[in-house]
Amino acid sequence: MLIKLGLRNLKHNLLMNILTILQMSVAFVIFICMISTIVSRFTYYTPIKKLLNSNGYYYNITYGVDPDTNMTIRSSEELSEMIQGESQVIAEYSAWLTYRNNKGEGMDGEFISYDDYYIEILSPELYSGTWIDLNRPVQNTVQVVVSQNNYGIETGDVISLYCMDVEVKAEVVGVLLDDTKIFNPTKQLHENLDYRDIYTNYKTEREEKPVFILSQRDLLDKMVIMQADGNLFITYPENTSKELLEENDRKIRRLHPLFTSSTEEMRQRSLDYIFSQIYNLMPIFICVLILTLVGAISTSALSAKRQLRNYAVYYICGMKWKQCSWVNLFSSVICVVISFVLSIAVTMIAKSTGLLGNTVIELGLWQFLGCAIITLIYILLSMILPISIIGKNTPNQILKSN
Repeated sequence: MLIKLGLRNLKHNLLMNILTILQMSVAFVIFICMISTIVSRFTYYTPIKKLLNSNGYYYNITYGVDPDTNMTIRSSEELSEMIQGESQVIAEYSAWLTYRNNKGEGMDGEFISYDDYYIEILSPELYSGTWIDLNRPVQNTVQVVVSQNNYGIETGDVISLYCMDVEVKAEVVGVLLDDTKIFNPTKQLHENLDYRDIYTNYKTEREEKPVFILSQRDLLDKMVIMQADGNLFITYPENTSKELLEENDRKIRRLHPLFTSSTEEMRQRSLDYIFSQIYNLMPIFICVLILTLVGAISTSALSAKRQLRNYAVYYICGMKWKQCSWVNLFSSVICVVISFVLSIAVTMIAKSTGLLGNTVIELGLWQFLGCAIITLIYILLSMILPISIIGKNTPNQILKSN
């Protein structure tokens, strides 16, 4: 019965309820944008958070060659032999490989391999297939994930890679979504490094060649020339002396890294960037959100006031006076549900049509939780205000005034 009266209430105040729906839809969209902004700042910081919270150094290595032997460095173990007292050495490598198509023609490509730790924490967006499986035993056929390409390479293909004339068979387990982030140092040259500098958005059209990502562990027993090239993290126990850290740092600098930073400095700059963006955007979002909510709740309160005469009639017909506030509440719930569905539909349509292609706006768990909180706040206030309005009047007063 109360729900039926709530629907009738919506019909009698159609214009005001449409205004409420539009206001709440705007509030939901604003909140989705706000949470998406926050989440996007942490999306790529979170995977390397543990490394940046550790005691150690980051290096941007280019073509790592052992200064004593003049041999390319092809494993983290070889890097470990250069220093002492480290906890972890996690590196990225270039593999001297080429791809040949079915006609035996050599095709251009960039070949990157990662230590297991990088593979474990990286979850790139995929166009098809899966990411590299670390649980699969090392085999003669290696796993490879390739970017979208014009070579016709697809998930499930078994392709031929060559180092000189040595063939390495590779199974394509996945294809990257174009312009997705992978571990590969940024090409922007600066010294104030933060978490963004270990990533590259790989777009095949811009790079003019596809990227092939492999597991370093899969390649170590193959006749493939490799060398440390790219992101290198070296971590140490917390009680490591400053003298040992500085000595090891000097040894690694013999590899002539482009840039280097302590993990502590890199973490602080990363957090400074994340929170500076949030601090700049949040006051704007919050002010607009509060104004929109106040407008929607005021409209709901005004609607309740205009319905006082109808509530007095309901009272005469046997409804308790306090139950009249529930009629208004049901109307508010219906409005906010319609607003939520409308805002989600608009966001999904905008995303599917590419209107949000250059933004960070997404629909995910945090966005839905944020909208749920806004819904609860609106419903709570929509219940309190009508109760206060109805409670200040009696049915007799309302009927006499009309």
